[in-house]
Amino acid sequence: MRALRIYTLKNQAMADLYFNVHWQRHLISLPKYHIQVDNVQLERVKQEDESCRVFALVHTEDGDDMETLNAKYMQSDDFKADMAGYDMTAILNVEEVKLKSSLEL
Repeated sequence: MRALRIYTLKNQAMADLYFNVHWQRHLISLPKYHIQVDNVQLERVKQEDESCRVFALVHTEDGDDMETLNAKYMQSDDFKADMAGYDMTAILNVEEVKLKSSLEL
């Protein structure tokens, strides 16, 4: 399964920190939980104090339940270590859009 995860952060500074520090840690930890990261992008906003988004394209092997794998990861010591030092209240919203990985004719 493929998904686009959209993380809305409080402002550009918190998004920069999340993207540059904490997502670097996720890149190492997520594969341990069978979640592969294809790409992560950071939105640039005009005003430093306006909300900003981080976009992550992720996938699991066919047949794996992403919700179950993600729950295991978020309850793990790896996740706690990945997010150490980050103010979780800066994450205003997380949205996941499930994607179809190929065209069916």
